[in-house]
Amino acid sequence: MKQVTTILGELLRHFPRYEFEKLETYYQSNRYTKYFTGWRQLVTPLFAQIGGHDIRRGIEMSLGVHGHKWYHLGLKDLKRSTLSDAMKNRPYQIFEQLFYRLLKQCKSVTPKHRFRFKNPPFSMDATL
Repeated sequence: MKQVTTILGELLRHFPRYEFEKLETYYQSNRYTKYFTGWRQLVTPLFAQIGGHDIRRGIEMSLGVHGHKWYHLGLKDLKRSTLSDAMKNRPYQIFEQLFYRLLKQCKSVTPKHRFRFKNPPFSMDATL
């Protein structure tokens, strides 16, 4: 069978999973988690961004429809409440540290290029 790499798969190659798992261990973010780990929480918004989904209902429906295609990423059907609880309970420092490690990786590839952000980077949370 022919293997095809998706855009999401190509994007995830740049994320250092080992480093991410070390951060999860340090912050003990998967302490009371059964299924929805921090890595899955990272993959879900990336999928939503690529797919153009901006609300949790769209993410849930799209993952549900394409659930049989996501086995290699470890994603199954996802409920909105699970995503909301993960966003509320998981420490944001994990993703912040991951950002800085990715930035450091980018700077090592292009040492002469200065990475500047016109506006300060921030993350948005739509929980009520």
